[in-house]
Amino acid sequence: MDNLRPMLYVSLFFVLFLIWQAWQQDHRPKPQPQVAEQSTQSQTQQDIPSAPSAASSGSPTAGAAATPPADSTKPVAAGQIVRVKTDVLELHIDTRGAGIVQAQLPTYPVSADKPHDPYRLMYDNSKAVYVAQSGLLAAKNAGGADAAPNHYALYSAAKTDYTMAPGEKTLSVPLTWTGPNGLKVTKTYVFHRGSFVVSVNYKIDNAGSQNWAGSVYAQIKRSPSGQGYNLLNAHSHSYVGGAYYDGSYQKTAFDGMAKDPLSKSVSDSWVAMVEHYFLVAWIPPRGAPYQIYTRAVQGQTGEQYLIGFRSPLLKVAPGASTTLDTRMWIGPELQDHLSQVAPGLDLTTGYGIFTFIAKPLFWLLSKIHGFIGNWGWSIVILTLLIKLAFYKLSETSYRSMARMRAMQPKMAALKERLGDDRQRLSQATMELYKKEKINPLGGCLPMVVQIPVFIALYWVLLESVELRQAPFMFWIHDLSSKDPYYVLPVLMGITMFLQQRLNPAPLDPLQKKVMSILPLAFTVFFAFFPSGLVLYWLTNNLLSIAQQWVITRRIEKAAAAS
Repeated sequence: MDNLRPMLYVSLFFVLFLIWQAWQQDHRPKPQPQVAEQSTQSQTQQDIPSAPSAASSGSPTAGAAATPPADSTKPVAAGQIVRVKTDVLELHIDTRGAGIVQAQLPTYPVSADKPHDPYRLMYDNSKAVYVAQSGLLAAKNAGGADAAPNHYALYSAAKTDYTMAPGEKTLSVPLTWTGPNGLKVTKTYVFHRGSFVVSVNYKIDNAGSQNWAGSVYAQIKRSPSGQGYNLLNAHSHSYVGGAYYDGSYQKTAFDGMAKDPLSKSVSDSWVAMVEHYFLVAWIPPRGAPYQIYTRAVQGQTGEQYLIGFRSPLLKVAPGASTTLDTRMWIGPELQDHLSQVAPGLDLTTGYGIFTFIAKPLFWLLSKIHGFIGNWGWSIVILTLLIKLAFYKLSETSYRSMARMRAMQPKMAALKERLGDDRQRLSQATMELYKKEKINPLGGCLPMVVQIPVFIALYWVLLESVELRQAPFMFWIHDLSSKDPYYVLPVLMGITMFLQQRLNPAPLDPLQKKVMSILPLAFTVFFAFFPSGLVLYWLTNNLLSIAQQWVITRRIEKAAAAS
């Protein structure tokens, strides 16, 4: 039997891993490009959830998002734009609905080459939509559509520009609506210095003569924007779509919203739209059950997707008032912060099936960064620590390969004596392994054990926003982007070639050709991968070469002495 080649199998596994990701991406809905800045207004109101029943005991009714109201096609006039600027957020709030129609992140530039161009997370233009909406729904038979302000109602604002002053800890932006039935609703956005959490507080005053009953709802609407799949673009593997929490982290893809709309009652939940590095989430109050829903609707930009929640029934007697406080997260997937905002919100950083391994790895990586202040060197040190953790397993693997390398003259003699008789050659090879007390799987199995750790670290380096635009040294100014001069991928290919030279040479000509092509193939693959990931692989190869060289030299000296 021919020698098993651990490097070959691990490499082929990695290629299959990329192909599997490609298959996943091919089954996602076709994306729409995110372009343009000009603001537009939707011409329909099909995105309003159905009103709650006035007879409701407090729990949301099933299927709450199933049917729009009868006047859903009534056109609406444009509102005013209220501009809000804090140290970490720049938002546009439309007085028509008092929803957020644009969000920019000044502390997260579009790219390292454009440090003064903030990343635009939310938008409403002629080509794509990504907005946060919220409003009130009067209970059925409790005053009709005008009895409460949905996200098409016209609010008023005291001014159109709000800026957080130096030294100011919070910034409040109130918007008010007054209905013909005496109901007054004040919707106040509260921003906090240094925080991506936005409080959205409702105060409902009933100055009328009739009892009022209704619900608060909040939703995120977006077009399916993003990049199409490209094998040479590692970032295109990242999930773009809806997510929610019902005790565990759940994804709901755009096509699922269209084919099988969600409607379920959940306590202590949240809903979100997730993309690579960033998310927008609505977080209702804890304790009471809220109805989570998803829908697909038609808009000017084509099909659009909603994920949102609706509160239990609120009842306000004449002359009384009530409040409801919700929160939003608009910003990067900062795991340490997200875990403090709401349970499970940090899981939106998509580490995949090996999250239970990836999270401790990221925790360790961030702790190392806390000491040395450079994410590149943190990756190098983390790789060294992982190598030390697997030192014994790696040593077993390299000892097995070194002993097989020492057997190469005997293997070549068997090949020359038995020629093309593969059955006899395989039998003779197994007898030789038994005689020399060599396990042919000894070099492969220790590497297989390490594969989950490798995949987990792959996702940590690919998905952690902390590494976005993080510099290393010299020409590497962004560890989340490819090496602009392809130096790291070339060095990685060279180390892969050198590592192969330490392994026993394949006797099979076809296997030998495949092995010789792998360093070049992986160099091409990694030329377009994030430089942080290439740095990890290069460091791992260098440490492996050092360990394998020392062990091989010892085995060869022992063989020569005997």
